[in-house]
Amino acid sequence: MTEIVLDLEWNGSYSKKAHGYFNEIIEIGAVRVEDGARIADTFHAVIRPVYSKKLTEFVTNLTSITESDLEDGTTFPKAVDRLCRWIGEGDAVLLTWSTTDLLVLIENCERFFGNRTIPFMSAYADLQAYAQRRMGDDLSRQLALGKACERLSIPEEGADLHRALDDSILSARIFVKLYDASFAGEILPADEAFYDRITFKTFYISDIDSPLIPRSELQFRCEHCDRNLRRAGEWKFRNRAFYADFRCGECDRRYVGRIQCKRKYEGVVIKKKLAEKVKEGTAAGQAPEEGHEKSQE
Repeated sequence: MTEIVLDLEWNGSYSKKAHGYFNEIIEIGAVRVEDGARIADTFHAVIRPVYSKKLTEFVTNLTSITESDLEDGTTFPKAVDRLCRWIGEGDAVLLTWSTTDLLVLIENCERFFGNRTIPFMSAYADLQAYAQRRMGDDLSRQLALGKACERLSIPEEGADLHRALDDSILSARIFVKLYDASFAGEILPADEAFYDRITFKTFYISDIDSPLIPRSELQFRCEHCDRNLRRAGEWKFRNRAFYADFRCGECDRRYVGRIQCKRKYEGVVIKKKLAEKVKEGTAAGQAPEEGHEKSQE
């Protein structure tokens, strides 16, 4: 199987032509890897922007790309056509260092082609997540490309970090060094469900009456006598969570209940915490004191 390791640089700014904020790709770098064993070929394209020709100061400082560097660039559709021909026919897996580049690529395909489907991708794997799993890292903390190279003793000398081709080459070297049979489990088919999942925007529910929140989740039980608590005040939304005062009708203990509801593609994730009021005047919405917070999930 052929793996295509891709990296992008883009200019994110407000565009009148796009009628909003748009991350326009200005450079594509790609590396072809054969069966995880060796780097076989590279691809590079500089793209002349059409929606926002003025580069932001952030992009110029990060990449060292200037507006004059892009004047002789190709268009995004022509660059994609070249990339498709370079990849050729057959099974190929697209890899990027985290899904950020993938989402920007989807955004540009939607803008230029009117379709979110990436024409040269039939399967996908998140190289950053794969590398962190192979290295035994906590996936809740993303690993920077340069840091991964440092830990794996992959030399960066001569590489121009935050340029698409050099970053794709470094990413490919990481992939080759870590590649094993477990990579097969990282590959996802790029079907409609994949695009639905990858483009879904997680959000926190801010309406306590939302039908997405089961009514049973709004209940708490006393930590001392295990009786159902009675809500003693209105729900308040603060810091992405709902808070309310509760009282036990049996032992008269007072609590603050906290519920956070996050809507993900897979469904609603609900986190609940209950804190006994140990000081007079504790109000709903105040952070529970350390040692008095419990999770009821």
